[in-house]
Amino acid sequence: MNSLITPDVWICLSIALASASISMTLTQTELFAGLRAWTARLHPMVGHLFHCFYCLSHWVVFAGMLIYRPYLLHSGITVIDWVMTAFITLTITTFINGLLFKVFQAAVTTHAMKHNAQITLQKQD
Repeated sequence: MNSLITPDVWICLSIALASASISMTLTQTELFAGLRAWTARLHPMVGHLFHCFYCLSHWVVFAGMLIYRPYLLHSGITVIDWVMTAFITLTITTFINGLLFKVFQAAVTTHAMKHNAQITLQKQD
């Protein structure tokens, strides 16, 4: 019996995790605010790419696919197998991005609540 978790499955999962992390970090963190501003001045579409974690994750997945060349499906038509594997990996990346975005939202909400509470306490003093 063949194992469901083949090396290519692990590669696709790894690409998905890395792509989600890279795209979320580049598009959402203050660390890369300068890069986002620079890309926006460079060209509006490039600027949009670096402000949208969903958009950027496509390009990061495609780069990972070109480097590691995993194939989850084997129809005998290499291009179709590659495209299908890329979009399976992108779907996994999208789910991971959704989870990361929820965590970011919760962190920002918590930070804002703490900040507002501190301001309220300072006003009461």
